[in-house]
Amino acid sequence: MTVSDPEHGETLSLDFDDGSGLRVAQARFESESKFSWSLFDGYDRIRILTYSAGVSAIVRLLDRHGFSDFECVFGCESTLRTLKDILAFQQVAIGDTRAAIKNLSDERHAFILSRVREGQARFRVLRKQIAHAKLYLLENTATGTTRALIGSANLSETAFGGRQSETLVCFDDDAAAWDYYLGMYEAIRDRASDEMPLPPERVEKTEIALQEVPVLATHDLSTLVIDNEESEPEPGNGASFNVPAQIERIEKMKAALPPPIASLIPPPRNGKQQITPDIRRSIVRESSRIRSVQTEEEADHRELSIDRDAKTVTLLGEPLALDADLAAAKRDANLLAAFFSSYEGTFEGGMGVERLQRDYFILWSWLYFAPFMCDMRTLAGHQGDIFRFPSFAIVYGKPSCGKSSLIETLMTSMFGKAFTIDKREFTKAQLRDIQHNYKRFPAVFDDIGRAAIRSHGEDVIKDENPPLVPEFPCFVLSMNQELKAFTDQIVKRSLMIYTTTALPSYKEELRHELHLKIQDVRRSLSPHFYREYLRRALDRFDDDPHPADWLAFSSTVLAGLLGDLRDASPPKWCTPLTWDDYAGKRYEGVKTRIEHLLRPATRMKQEGDQPIGWILEDDKIIVIEQTDTFGRREFDWENVPSTLIDENASVGGRTVLNRRELEEFLDAKLSGGRNSLFAKIFGRR
Repeated sequence: MTVSDPEHGETLSLDFDDGSGLRVAQARFESESKFSWSLFDGYDRIRILTYSAGVSAIVRLLDRHGFSDFECVFGCESTLRTLKDILAFQQVAIGDTRAAIKNLSDERHAFILSRVREGQARFRVLRKQIAHAKLYLLENTATGTTRALIGSANLSETAFGGRQSETLVCFDDDAAAWDYYLGMYEAIRDRASDEMPLPPERVEKTEIALQEVPVLATHDLSTLVIDNEESEPEPGNGASFNVPAQIERIEKMKAALPPPIASLIPPPRNGKQQITPDIRRSIVRESSRIRSVQTEEEADHRELSIDRDAKTVTLLGEPLALDADLAAAKRDANLLAAFFSSYEGTFEGGMGVERLQRDYFILWSWLYFAPFMCDMRTLAGHQGDIFRFPSFAIVYGKPSCGKSSLIETLMTSMFGKAFTIDKREFTKAQLRDIQHNYKRFPAVFDDIGRAAIRSHGEDVIKDENPPLVPEFPCFVLSMNQELKAFTDQIVKRSLMIYTTTALPSYKEELRHELHLKIQDVRRSLSPHFYREYLRRALDRFDDDPHPADWLAFSSTVLAGLLGDLRDASPPKWCTPLTWDDYAGKRYEGVKTRIEHLLRPATRMKQEGDQPIGWILEDDKIIVIEQTDTFGRREFDWENVPSTLIDENASVGGRTVLNRRELEEFLDAKLSGGRNSLFAKIFGRR
């Protein structure tokens, strides 16, 4: 912009360039070559600005190159506009770095930590919106030679490994380029980042508490001003973009921020959010208070950690010896078999006691394997089918079907005590907190209601991204609920154990007698049987480190263990199973309801004969239902796999099913001609 100055007869320029924003560097192309890690050889000092925390690549540079001075500033793939964004990003970046260092071998781990301790390796993390440049500044302090690498490639194995199109521009011993990019780096480092807390003693705890994030440092007496003004949508902030994994994780961390802390963060004013030292101190105080005010259950500090390579287990902070007392393990095996036998002659109805025992054996196999499920899910998230590795088990059905008793007994056999969590703690934020703090220790909630599942559990169950920690737990939920409590999305992502076989409620004397027997079993159980299971499972991982079928793996170990330790021959229910054995039966409850809906008594010859019912029309089955004032139908179709329903033809109280898909789902054929009446609808194959 220019304006005239009549007094001096001059034209004044009002152009203003503060050195920020999109920059254009004038350069001349000389040559190009394939990336090689040798680009980093011959230098003893490196300064890095990267916007995707590729921690494994950073550890590689520290581990395999001779940098005596290493400094890295982590940025973010998305613009950070609020304090919530910054808090979440700093937790993610620091947690990832700690986890990467912790998971190195002992020698490499000690080497990296020695660099940190001696101040030769420093890490910083973003706390303001800054440029999206990627800088790698290398220097040989003895010879004075320099190399500046800039471009699109974040420091990650993916970007540097040639699996995606990236470009780096190299300036060797170019004084002008070096001075310019070094100045850019130092300005960002000094004005827009905080040093990460990575002392060696803290790296062992990869989870980072909210009050530990650098932006909340209470010794900082300055006011942090965050620009909230809207700008161009970043990748991941609009529906038209694929959301990068880092942004998804930041969003989840933000969602888990406790309401009392979120309420302390002031809203933006005039497009800016001002975070004073007093606000920081209040947030630190509140987050510390929340972590210190624990229920009696939380004070147990439930934590289970397993090193599969070293074959070591830590329970509640103490090493767990896997050399089980075989005499005690044998006693436990007989007690657990007796517990399963107690269903015989006492439980009635439904699908029968044999089926009940078989299904409960599946849950037993899952629960014993649950501490290894985080490894399976992490791998499956990269290259497998994560649906085959459920982190939630839901046990539901009629009251008095032994759900709670079963879970308590199995947990006692694992840990010597039936750990459960108050169902009032079943909130989305608490579930996320458990994922980050329990490591591999299964979290058990009893008597969860439908509303809690819908409001809090469903989002966590459907989340296919692993939490931000290397070890995380599975969840066990028991419910006295009707079948319509679960959507198809939950059913296909969870281990569903449903039964209508139960102890008759009117047989009080029998119930009391069974209760006393189970109490005796539980009091006599020790964890030695489970220790032997862990030992055998860890040995079996040597030959099959990532089993494609966890149920076949676990049920085989469990059945073999029961067979070896018991005096009697294995019961019928105690035989190895496969995932397909289970998967083919998990919809049986839904199938039963559909068969009841399509019973002969409600069949119509033609539409309109009755206010409710069903008709068979060529390759379609039309179900007519009445709806209430709000348009809701009595049958909950959310439970039914969507492939069975013709969504285009279904409207209001009229649901159209695809006959071929329905028959395949039910494993049955509709018998009789199109217009014939028949007493039995389904003829089993």
